[in-house]
Amino acid sequence: MNNRFLVIFLVFLSWSPYTLAQVQFTQRLEVDTRWSEDDFFVLPRENGMVAFRMKSETTYGGKNIFQYVVGDFQLRADSPRQIKLEGYYELVGFDLDGDFLYVLFNKGSQYGSEKAIFEINLENQTMQELELNSILEMELQDFLVFNKQAVFMGKYDYRPVIQIFDILSEEVITVPGLFEKDAKILQMRKAPELNVFDVVISSRDFYKKKIVSIVTFDINGNKLREVTIDELGDPSMEIVEGLLTSSHQYKQALIGPYGLRKKEAYQGLYFTKINEFGEYENKFYTVSDFENFFNYLPEKTRERKLRRVERNLDRGKQIPIRNVVVTREINSSDGYYLVYNDHFISSSSRYIPRDGMYASNFYRLNPMMGGYGGLYNPLWMDPRFRSSQVSNQYKYLAAQFILFDEEGNIVWDNSLDLDSDSKTRPVKYGEISFDGRSLFYMYLDEEMLMLSQIKDGEVVIENESFELELIDENERIADTKENSLQLLWWYDDYYLLSGKQRIRYQGEDGRAESREVNFFTKIKVEDFI
Repeated sequence: MNNRFLVIFLVFLSWSPYTLAQVQFTQRLEVDTRWSEDDFFVLPRENGMVAFRMKSETTYGGKNIFQYVVGDFQLRADSPRQIKLEGYYELVGFDLDGDFLYVLFNKGSQYGSEKAIFEINLENQTMQELELNSILEMELQDFLVFNKQAVFMGKYDYRPVIQIFDILSEEVITVPGLFEKDAKILQMRKAPELNVFDVVISSRDFYKKKIVSIVTFDINGNKLREVTIDELGDPSMEIVEGLLTSSHQYKQALIGPYGLRKKEAYQGLYFTKINEFGEYENKFYTVSDFENFFNYLPEKTRERKLRRVERNLDRGKQIPIRNVVVTREINSSDGYYLVYNDHFISSSSRYIPRDGMYASNFYRLNPMMGGYGGLYNPLWMDPRFRSSQVSNQYKYLAAQFILFDEEGNIVWDNSLDLDSDSKTRPVKYGEISFDGRSLFYMYLDEEMLMLSQIKDGEVVIENESFELELIDENERIADTKENSLQLLWWYDDYYLLSGKQRIRYQGEDGRAESREVNFFTKIKVEDFI
């Protein structure tokens, strides 16, 4: 009787909410394709999503067609639209601004410097081509559009430069005060609601002291505010990099890792609170401030690490972080900041020099910017990783999450194990969904979806695996092109998975048939408790 009860209890556990998969594949959109064709860029938008790519008319022809598809939140969409291009066009940038998709091309010749912008109205499908004749031949590193202004950021003569193109008047403005020899731009973010954009700049003074400035410009290139963060309280400390949050009641925060001058050791995180007057206050955190920093380690290893931390604290020693720390994303809402960091080890001793431009390519890998890990377009590649002869390995240890209040106090922190997974590029590892209490973290492991949940700071479940599914039960997945898969957080508790698959199905005559498609699948995640 006892054995029978044990079996029933184990069966109940296997079907209980604590272990039952809470992932649903709810809707799916397919576009017929050829296996060798380019994958789609996928962007979430206010009314759903838009996906686009370059393709050729024939199997071996040049890519002379721009194809795009617009879907709503249920992935209902009209047939893909195509724009045939005459001459040479190379897609080098894109951005969304409301109902408009802006696509930036190199035009005319593969070795020419001409550029053009397609302005596509996603509601009525009209398109306007704008030629750019006055933009500098810069090494382009970012392209943003808001309120009919296109902002180009890059390097010219090894120095940072930003130009603003007015889409209505077609006038070009070069933003003053940036063209400095030793300056590096760490981040550029737009604030359409305020009609401004922020630029985070790193530079060094005569004494090689690192200075980080946050400069706010209007659409005419006028400097509205400058916050210079040059007092960290300890002359040996310096900011490595950081992410600037959106403005909340005219207040912002800059958050990221800090270290020691002339050393590669990471010391922890800083939180710089900036008020409406441009005044700032710094807070610094080390490993000892994060209660669950080592939660990703096995229990015995974690206990040894914690004992070592305690000994170092008792002796007054610093506790460096031996692996690389990169702040990937900040979710700011209602005065709270959820910070997502990746921790990994690089095989290259040169990784992330202190003045590196886009050291981790981080904010272009934000969900709203697109996380196109399989693409090697120069616009989204760090300059140091463009050479095909460079082959580094990045071993991912953990994803760390910290919830701060608006004063920089830690509400909770926790870490998830990434199983020392290796990648060839230091890309953002996973996607987060956070509603203030419940955090879902999802990533791709080959052709499996891996999901974890943290609720009120506590790990509910970690790295639960799920196979890819179809909506139609009468069809089967014959093959999935692994390097085509892209996962994005979409909205609320929904994710968007895209990629290329071969699908088996039964034809009208009863014979087995197959088709090749680019697919877009909506995935819902739910509480495990």
